[in-house]
Amino acid sequence: MDLFRNKNGRVFYIEPAHKLKIDQNKLQNCRSNILNLVNVL
Repeated sequence: MDLFRNKNGRVFYIEPAHKLKIDQNKLQNCRSNILNLVNVL
């Protein structure tokens, strides 16, 4: 559970699923980069 305060002091909640989706995208990018490196070598 991630709680953040914006500049007005209000607390808002970031969905874990959204965070997970970002992490999956990063993972996919890393995988692609590794495959590209292997192909170059």
